[in-house]
Formats: sequence, C-alpha cells, structure tokens
Amino acid sequence: MNADTGRRYRLYPTEEQAQRLTVWGHTCRWLYNTALEQRQFAWQQRRVTLGVTVQCASLTEARKELDWVADLPAQSGQQVLRHLDQAYRNWWDPQHPAGPPTRKRKSARLSVPFPGQAIAVRRVNRRWGVVSLPKIGEVKFRWSRPLGGVVRNAVVSFDGVAWHVGFGVHAGVATPEAHARPGTMVGVDRGVKVALAMSDGRMWNRAFTPPGRERRLPGLKSKAGRQETARRKRGAKTSNRARKVRAEIARTEAKVRNRRRDFVMWAANRLCTQHANIKIERLRVKAMTATARGTIGEPGVNVAAKAGLNRAILDKGWGMFQVALANRARTTGTRIARVPAAFTSQRCSRCGHTDRNNRESQAMFRCGSCGYQANADVNAAINIRDAAEAASPLTGRAVRDRSRKASCRPPTQRRRRTALEAGVSRL
Repeated sequence: MNADTGRRYRLYPTEEQAQRLTVWGHTCRWLYNTALEQRQFAWQQRRVTLGVTVQCASLTEARKELDWVADLPAQSGQQVLRHLDQAYRNWWDPQHPAGPPTRKRKSARLSVPFPGQAIAVRRVNRRWGVVSLPKIGEVKFRWSRPLGGVVRNAVVSFDGVAWHVGFGVHAGVATPEAHARPGTMVGVDRGVKVALAMSDGRMWNRAFTPPGRERRLPGLKSKAGRQETARRKRGAKTSNRARKVRAEIARTEAKVRNRRRDFVMWAANRLCTQHANIKIERLRVKAMTATARGTIGEPGVNVAAKAGLNRAILDKGWGMFQVALANRARTTGTRIARVPAAFTSQRCSRCGHTDRNNRESQAMFRCGSCGYQANADVNAAINIRDAAEAASPLTGRAVRDRSRKASCRPPTQRRRRTALEAGVSRL
C-alpha cells in the first residue's frame, strides 16, 4: 500500500532530541549531496549509471568508517538515497517537468526521513500523540487531526520556527465520479494586489507579513550581509551574533511561508468544495518571475521595477495555489481547466472589445466601446470563466534546453544492451 495523502503535525521534541535531530538533518543533506556527486562522477568518468542498490552498499561502508554517519539511523540514510533515485527517475520521465537533481544548500530546510516500519505512532489523549523514532524514542506531537489511515512513511523537519512531523498515509483516497454540485463553474484570476478574484464577484486577499516585520526584514538581511562580508575579509568563523541574525531571518520568513500556505490551502479547499469546474490562467510563473538584470554587456531595463513585481507575484503564491487546487480536486472530483492568459485583463466581458486603455487603473475597468464598468480583476475572472480551454503544454524533456550539458544523462528510449553485449560491467 502506497501513501496517497499526507498529515502534518507540530512536533515538540526535548532539547536533547532537537539537537540530535538537527545533526541528523545536516547528515542527510551531506549524504544527498555526496550521493549526487558520486552519480555525476561515475557518469562523467566511466559512463556508468549508479543505482540505489550500489549506493546503499557504499553507505554501509561509510557507516563503518565515520561515526557521525553511523549515528544516523540506517533506514533514514536509505530513504535519502531512494529520494535521490526518485529525483533521477522524475528527470528521466519524458512526461515529468522535473529537471536534473541539484545540491541541497546548507540554508535549506532540515529534514530526516523514516520508512513506515521504522516508526510507531500512538495517541495519548485528545490533544497529544507520540511517535517513536529510532535511537531517539518517543517524541510528542500535537494531535490536531486524525491520521485517517495506515502510516507508510514519515519526515521530521524544521522550518526555522518549529519542528514538524509529516506522515505519508494510505487512506484509500479515490476521486469521486461526480462532484457534489455538478454544473457549477467559476473563473479565478490571480493578482498582485488582490490574491484571488472570482467571476462571481468574490475577492480573497490576505497580508502574510505584518507591517512591522515587513519594515524590519530588509534591515536584518542587510545586517547579515555586512556581517558575512566582514567575516570573509577577516577569514574568521561565523560569530554567534551572525547566527542569531540568521535565525531571526529564518523565523520571520518561515512565519510568512506558513501564513501563505494556510491561505492557499484554505482557498483551494473552498473553491474545490463549492465548484465542479474551475478555470484558471495558464501561467508560467517561473518564467514570469525571472530576473531582468541582464549581463554586463547587455544590462537589463527597469530592473528594480521588475524585481518588485517578481516579489509581489511570489508573495501571493501563484504556483502554490495551482498545486493546492490539483491536490484538493483529487478528493472532490473538481475539474481544473487552464485557459490562455493573453488579453484577459484588457477584454470586456460583456461585448468582447479588447483594448489596453480599457483598464484605467489596477482596480478599475471601463470598456471604451460599450461603457461597461467593473472591477478589473473580476472582469478578468469572467473572461477566464468564458474562455476555451488551452491545449496541453509539452512537459518533461520536450521543453528542456537540450544544448545544456547534463551532469548525468537520462537513459534513451532504445533497448538497453546487456552487460555481456556492451562488453563492460554496469553497476
């Protein structure tokens, strides 16, 4: 039984448990990066594609020689290698949009994976539960919702504010044949001033960063930059003051991410529950938020303005909202359709007249032909609702830049030669 849904809870480890989990998190990051480099080196030097079985054997040898690697539970190390192997499989899949695996940065979220057979979960009372982890013992977590199925795996992570445990659960989730409210349809427009505007006139928005923290965060980042510059000039180690500043930045950004995630999940849940058909614009958020800095020979234009627009788009969580809709639609039977985004904000939803001057301001739309007036975002949402569905885009290797050299070439679609046919041993 594979996990088909997830459950995430707030974890409350003791100080000793938190310190050990932190060390394990950095060990998992090192193991992932080392295994990635091993795969890349094997391909570049020998044209050999390493598998997870060979790398697990290498991990066993490393555990004999390095005590700090041996301290990590063997099941967690094997899970890390399986995650890397799955990342390569996603890259090799022509229908998957994932690119080649990349290194995990030191500033990334700490996480320690566990297989389902290595842990045990039990409920203590109405509010608390405990999860038994290898070499640590029982750790309390807040029982904020029922598990609803069989636990297949778990990931303990730290987001800069608190520890969490996420369970992969087999709950038997199946997409219903029909929605509870068939025939209902809504168009959703994503914006930078108002996060979501619906074709029925509703507008949802939320501020994820309080005004005080919004003013303080740039100052903290500037201070951290000055401290890092001074440290490099002196060639010294990172000071305790610099660590405190970095920790404060991490806590602030984590709280913003949590508020954004809460809003996106809430909106996706309400929309999928209330509507059988949802139409959104087909937006390439990654391309839209690319920097306009340019190069030294060809510098960009309006770089500061473009940077501000990029921050506003990313702050509203456009891509996260699209993923949340797809996940929630699995359980409600909602159909998500993507329509072309061109001219939806300039076209009149009543007469169809399209002109850039129709949108007088960010919030005001006035048609120059029929005089129709409405909120600009709501007018765009109506156009999205009435637009025809766009053709499915290419994914996977079909949209990648084939001129860029890959660190580990994906397998071709041709039949693989056996080791005897190739005349070499394949690990």
